[in-house]
Amino acid sequence: MSRAPPGQPPLRASRIARAIACSLAVTLLTQVPAHGSEARLLGIQPFLSPPALFERYAPLRDWLAAHIGEPVRIESARTRDAFHRRLAAERYDLVITSPHVVPFLTEETGYRPVAATRDRLAIVVGVRPEAPFTRMEDLADARIAAPFEESLAAAFLDHTLSNVAWPYGSAPPTIRHHHHHTGATSTFIRGEAEALVLVTDGDLITQPRLDETTQMLMSLGEGTLIRVISRSPSFPGMTLLVNEEVLVNSPGLREQLTRLQETPQGREVLQKIRHRGFVAIEEGDYRPFRPDTFGWELPSMGDAMND
Repeated sequence: MSRAPPGQPPLRASRIARAIACSLAVTLLTQVPAHGSEARLLGIQPFLSPPALFERYAPLRDWLAAHIGEPVRIESARTRDAFHRRLAAERYDLVITSPHVVPFLTEETGYRPVAATRDRLAIVVGVRPEAPFTRMEDLADARIAAPFEESLAAAFLDHTLSNVAWPYGSAPPTIRHHHHHTGATSTFIRGEAEALVLVTDGDLITQPRLDETTQMLMSLGEGTLIRVISRSPSFPGMTLLVNEEVLVNSPGLREQLTRLQETPQGREVLQKIRHRGFVAIEEGDYRPFRPDTFGWELPSMGDAMND
């Protein structure tokens, strides 16, 4: 083996050192954020557990990647606060979120709404069919399972409860908040709450038109039923927003997204993500979700914007 000049490491060690240096350089380069060399991030509101979200929206991720010509990676967050902070920091390139966040994003960030899901949503408060509750007033001193405090469902519940005249000597119900709807539903099913508030299919509420004397039962799955005692009007569904760079580079995204149901491949994607399709956004769609609608705010977003 040839020897290295005095004072220098052996040739083999020198080669090893150069290889390590090159490896470190490549590693550092791959960690530098740069669109075009990394996957675009699709942030999804944590209304389900992360594994459930990733599995459900994987087909849409793949469709978006094919359309914009770049790889797309799904991200979510364990809590709504964390998700809101990431939105305020514009961490994601594409976002799927509930409609009540859209006015804030369009006014305070670079996100622009592209389309909303065709299926409308509504909020219901339900109890067990055999429970002795028929009105919100009957839930005095009871426990209600709810999603996170900044969710639209929780805001509707708070607004509804604030207008109830509770019977003399009783207290308003105790609200048990959870990170997502799945946790709230599990608490209700285990019998640890007498009522449940959740977001559901708005078409079930408006078609057929229900009057106050109609008893409505809904299934939570696995044979568990709830009887609805309060419900909201229906409203636009989940919304896809993108940053301006993606919007400029993918001018046909809005049109292609709203025409997914016209092709067999598109219908397969919609079936897997459990949405009937996407519709163009109309002016005024999100007016009901202005911050002063329920007299509430999104403090985690406001705090993030002020950091």
